[in-house]
Amino acid sequence: MTDREKPLKMLVLSLTGRCNFACKYCYAAQHSQETMSLETAVRAVDLAAVGGERFILQFSGGEPLLAFEVMKNIIQYVRQQKIPAIMQIQTNASLLSQEIAAFLREARVGIGISLDGRPERNDRLRCLSGGEGTSRKILRGAGLLAAQGVEIGITCVVSDTNVRQLAGVVEMAYYLGNVRRLGFDLLRTQGRGDMLRAAKPAEVGQGVRAALETAQKWAQITGKSLQFSQLERVQKLARRNMLGFAHCHAMKGEAAFVDAPGRIYACASLVGDEKFRLGDVETGIDQKRLKAVITLIQNSMAFCRQCSCFSLCGGGCFSRWYGSGSSGAYAAECALKQACIQWYQKQKK
Repeated sequence: MTDREKPLKMLVLSLTGRCNFACKYCYAAQHSQETMSLETAVRAVDLAAVGGERFILQFSGGEPLLAFEVMKNIIQYVRQQKIPAIMQIQTNASLLSQEIAAFLREARVGIGISLDGRPERNDRLRCLSGGEGTSRKILRGAGLLAAQGVEIGITCVVSDTNVRQLAGVVEMAYYLGNVRRLGFDLLRTQGRGDMLRAAKPAEVGQGVRAALETAQKWAQITGKSLQFSQLERVQKLARRNMLGFAHCHAMKGEAAFVDAPGRIYACASLVGDEKFRLGDVETGIDQKRLKAVITLIQNSMAFCRQCSCFSLCGGGCFSRWYGSGSSGAYAAECALKQACIQWYQKQKK
């Protein structure tokens, strides 16, 4: 690595594009269906580790547990080589077993599961190929993790289908008992995302406020707090622990998404778009391409800097904005972030 190269702070390995679910909004539905080889995974990890700095290593897909053996081997490689990686997995939880749950716990892998609300709402969005609901499978997996004493996070994709019931996601989090963090991810149009309608900005704001109020109520009842990813970001920005475009590492050229064949992109939502391809694991990241992509992303989102909320927002998500076709700010995301900023300011009084 030369002095001019930016160290990676986040590496996402898409171990396979295959999935045992057929979620109606899946942006990864068109990703490569092959399984990443251990050689490709090792090369990707070595690229991220070359500077010796700590980075996040996230296992993704598709459903990454369909490639558990590869993931297990790369986790062992990271530990054996003493690579300073913070390992995470984003999973639908349905393929978890007691053995896998115990392995992830012992390996100190952070676990995030996807859940879009109470069963009747979740099953309209997250289903099997035949249309059957997936809530039972998800809750079974979450229960196995709870039995192992593993705390988890939940990611909820917000669309017109569930935006009015976001408080239900909070209730499910408290029902499970081992959920410590909840993040809202607005619908993206990539992949199957264009099959659903995006949530209206006003309803996003209302839904997020209802979720925050519900969490506050249950925290008072149970004595256990639920953290919100978007609210945590506001708190960090307020303390000046984050600066500039702080929404994600891709906005600053500090992230790499590697698909199963080993191609490197700036973001998972931009896979297949050659404008955002940074290189491959054999030759590494092309620094000219990286700089061009950073410039394109930040210039495209320059309007964020003119917003009075920017210092507590950190900027919008480029890939979501890019997929929406909007010429200006993506209003639904602004509504989500403004709801969190207003909540933070209210709690500070």
